[in-house]
Amino acid sequence: MKKVLPIFIIFVLFLSSRPIQSTATSSSLSVGTVQIDNVSVLSLPKQGSTVITTLKKGEEYPVLSTASGDSSAVIVHTVSPGNTLWKISNQYGIPLSALQETNKLTSAEIRIGQKLIIPQTHTLYTVIKGDTLWKISEKFNVTINDLTKLNRLQSSNLVVGQKLNIPDYYVQVQLLGGKKGWVNKSLLKQTEQQRIVMGWKYNGSSQNYTQQLKHSNLNVVSPRWFTLNNTGNFVLITADTNYLKDAHSKGKKVWPLIGNKFDPVLTDLVLSNPEKRKKLVSTLKNSLVQTKSDGINVDFENIDPKNKQDFIRFVTELKNALHPHGIKLSVDVTRENKDPFWSGSLDRYALGRVADYIIIMGYDEHWGGSPVAGSVASMPWVQEGIELLMKDVPSHKIILAVPFYTREWITDLTTKKVKSIDRTMGEVEQIISSKNLIKVRDQNTQQNYVEFTANGDKHQIWVEDEQSIKLRIDLANQFNLGGAAAWYIGSETPNIWNIYHFNK
Repeated sequence: MKKVLPIFIIFVLFLSSRPIQSTATSSSLSVGTVQIDNVSVLSLPKQGSTVITTLKKGEEYPVLSTASGDSSAVIVHTVSPGNTLWKISNQYGIPLSALQETNKLTSAEIRIGQKLIIPQTHTLYTVIKGDTLWKISEKFNVTINDLTKLNRLQSSNLVVGQKLNIPDYYVQVQLLGGKKGWVNKSLLKQTEQQRIVMGWKYNGSSQNYTQQLKHSNLNVVSPRWFTLNNTGNFVLITADTNYLKDAHSKGKKVWPLIGNKFDPVLTDLVLSNPEKRKKLVSTLKNSLVQTKSDGINVDFENIDPKNKQDFIRFVTELKNALHPHGIKLSVDVTRENKDPFWSGSLDRYALGRVADYIIIMGYDEHWGGSPVAGSVASMPWVQEGIELLMKDVPSHKIILAVPFYTREWITDLTTKKVKSIDRTMGEVEQIISSKNLIKVRDQNTQQNYVEFTANGDKHQIWVEDEQSIKLRIDLANQFNLGGAAAWYIGSETPNIWNIYHFNK
């Protein structure tokens, strides 16, 4: 949504074994959920490498790649001066009891030069009729070479009932702050998360909305159905079930939007009152369930900083109400800035822990009414915003909102006063064509740019087109984001749909 308008799941059982396999440009993300507490994240795919951090049960992060590392080799540690069993167990990220048991140690005493076998986690598999090494390698996504080496097989012949150790590969995960590390995949449970390609529904006729649903790349649409109110159930509802049925028939998910009118006083009146919040949450849940909606998009902007925790409570209560029904919850946040109402009132870390998705509004760097002309969303500005948000929110939960609009900046050359007009992509192309303008590359914004002078005014446009949208999708790929959202569908030129998608 725009300010000027009234907007891993570490599931890792068995990834592909072909080291190293990236999923960064896929239309889906491998995401995983940590299965136990105190999981060590290593700097390299091998035991004994530096422990970057430890993870708690239930934490979720994207899975980027897989490698065998030392999973199929016997690891032997030679005791050096200063070593203790406790230090060695910490070094390799294994329980002290497992180290003692593997080496048949009856006490904690060890000597310099002593060789200790470092235990590794393997899955034990019993050979059944018809099994071959190739079939087993395919079943568990490991290589035949690693199976052979780990089990010290002298031939490829297998016997029914034979026990085989399956190597526990490592997977690379994307942590907060852009950091990456390696985890034993047996400690994670993996799933595939489809990337979101979303468009907000705004400013069009029913015929236009029907046409927009035909875009094959679009998989989520967000119509404005709910508006915060201070009477009744504290929300005005304008649900359109015919639109929802049409969207579903075309394979689109529907995440209706609730807005707060950018009104901090109204937001305070409702969210600061537990009973009003309860009624609001209940009303939203009932409407979403009855209409068979797939999600909701919460677009509360310009919140008084004193309501920072109230907003977290509202989002948490709404998530708890929707979770049993499988309804997704997405929350819009501005790119971090110094404004206490438009940015400082959002606890992005807390929101990221509760919501299914956090949508970063990758605009308005230069907003309507800005005293300075400039890009709506230069590429360096957007990239910095993504990196800031990734300090607080796992990347697979982040959706990058991209502008299907720009602004025409008009500067009076006499007074130097600046004003702007919102322009759709189509309107900009008309201006460029009618005035025979030639796009030039602005290296600072990494966008195309045009300007012209008329009637004593200088007109400037930082253009949104195929090139700029491709760069924005490239950013989402580069940072392993959960998808992209466009403000708004219907304002783009037809050629954008060749770009606005993730690779299959």
